[in-house]
Amino acid sequence: MRKYVLIGLIFTGIALAFVWNQNIPTNIEYAAEIIKPVIPSVTINKLEIPVEVMRTEVEVQKGLSGRLSLDLKNGMLFIFNIADYYRFWMPDMHFPIDIIWINNNKIIDISHNVSNKLDPAKPKFYLPTKKANYVLEVNAGFSKKNNIKIGDSVFLNNVK
Repeated sequence: MRKYVLIGLIFTGIALAFVWNQNIPTNIEYAAEIIKPVIPSVTINKLEIPVEVMRTEVEVQKGLSGRLSLDLKNGMLFIFNIADYYRFWMPDMHFPIDIIWINNNKIIDISHNVSNKLDPAKPKFYLPTKKANYVLEVNAGFSKKNNIKIGDSVFLNNVK
């Protein structure tokens, strides 16, 4: 009798292990679905642009300085609490960019193909023609390639 109980326990253990193993991929996939990283992005003309968000004074001052590149599909979003004429310049930049000036979810100006060359004796500053509360930096040519223009609506996604 003892022998049959032991065999039954072994088969029950094997069956439970088999069932448990069948659920692991489902549970992992479910957990991965729930824990998906929330990536901030900006949508312009149905084009979703993943962005790094710069808020603090230190982050804003650093921006893309020192970076060797920016992913061709990505951007850097600067957030300001108050709309104003914020000036940008290109110290320690290694590549040219487009600067897209945004106010109240509308593009109000675009600085195309801003050179990464800087003359420290006479630095060039870039300003919008109107006050802006957001600035989006993307690779040079991105705006024209994606038909982004003044007046386009801008939607912020997962930007907190």
